[in-house]
Amino acid sequence: MPLNNIVNVLLARFQQSGDRKDLEEAIQHNRDALVLRPPGHPDRGVSLNNLANMLWTRFQQGGDREDLEEAIQYYQHALVLTPPGHRNHGVLLNNFANMLWTRFQQGGDRKDLEEAIQHYQDVLVLVPLGHPHRASPLNNIANAL
Repeated sequence: MPLNNIVNVLLARFQQSGDRKDLEEAIQHNRDALVLRPPGHPDRGVSLNNLANMLWTRFQQGGDREDLEEAIQYYQHALVLTPPGHRNHGVLLNNFANMLWTRFQQGGDRKDLEEAIQHYQDVLVLVPLGHPHRASPLNNIANAL
């Protein structure tokens, strides 16, 4: 999809220059892509994940709690469309847990902490011992505990 290519270029340029205009434009293009992939579209979960990632990046840059909340909502929707067994489920679940962990750090709601820990544990079940991607969820759960 050409919009995804534009988003990738804008994101790369943002990472290189730090110009927030590139990030804002990437977010808008992600929103446009989501409209083009309505409920029922096979790639809607990918668009939800991409938009959540962009909002997470903007949250990390500016600290706007609304970006974090919106990212959490999009990850939740993406997870519904990417059930256990789907090749991207573990990555989405780990990202979602990271958002909950961050929200816990911001607001102190133990429910967020407990849910994040549960999701990190679920990710560990999905990633076999010795797999190179196991280090990230192990580190995440260690930090949360």
